[in-house]
Amino acid sequence: MMTRFLLSLGLIFGFTSQCIAQTPPAEGVSAGERQALVALYNATDGEHWKNNTRWMGKPGTECAWYGVECGQQPNGEDSLVVDSLNLSENNLRGGIPEAVGNLSHLEWLDLRGNSLSGLLPQLVIRRMLSGSLRVVAEPPLFTSISEIDFEDNPSALLCGRLRIIFRSDETAMEYDVRCRNASPNDRRTSCEVRHGRIFGSDFARLANTVDKNGFYSLPPKYNRNITEGDFVSTRVIRGGKAYEVVDYAGAGPFELWTIEITIEGVASTMDWDKSTTQPKCPRWDDSHARPAK
Repeated sequence: MMTRFLLSLGLIFGFTSQCIAQTPPAEGVSAGERQALVALYNATDGEHWKNNTRWMGKPGTECAWYGVECGQQPNGEDSLVVDSLNLSENNLRGGIPEAVGNLSHLEWLDLRGNSLSGLLPQLVIRRMLSGSLRVVAEPPLFTSISEIDFEDNPSALLCGRLRIIFRSDETAMEYDVRCRNASPNDRRTSCEVRHGRIFGSDFARLANTVDKNGFYSLPPKYNRNITEGDFVSTRVIRGGKAYEVVDYAGAGPFELWTIEITIEGVASTMDWDKSTTQPKCPRWDDSHARPAK
């Protein structure tokens, strides 16, 4: 009855049900989840957020804090849990504290468009990689890898060389050497360039594949004593240092193959924005390459 009465007043005076929904709930989250939210506020200069409405209010008001959404405990208990945290473009500064990993029921975390530094807590990254938590944030919050550069160069073909570059600024490039084929003896080529965007979470998964498969400990070259094989080069820039592993004719180990096939797989499923043509495709700058250790 009371709810109907309030809604009727809202219609009369021009208010919306959203105003009523923003009323602080009678019950809040657990003490542990409140501590995690408070730690986030303190670590990211919450006093100077663009919007910090109701933050740091008394216990029991947490679900009314700006950007915080709550749901019922999965086990049916009366207390609430934080299941969504949206603080995108809200002037957060500093690093995300480890305590945020204690928000174990969190399903959505949006931190995009802030001035954050360092990596997200490892527990948050692991949950993101497992699929139990959707994180929207720039790639440098997930990994110290800034670029992944892949090239497949068939030694017996004039055309067909493919190069894929993914960067932590979420840009993606693909270079494909094409034959003009104006006549049966025409050997002139051109470069088809495609531009795209890789989401931060996808870049993070690629970076995790590189790290988990021991890329940095692989020898710089793998060779097989055959002719007319493919040269597959994988190059990674991590912490400002460049590493390169060249795999000829599939001589590399399973771990390297896993990295190669994952990079190609991501590129094959992307929506490329536009395509242009230029005379030649750029090559990897050998002066930047450093053999993996």
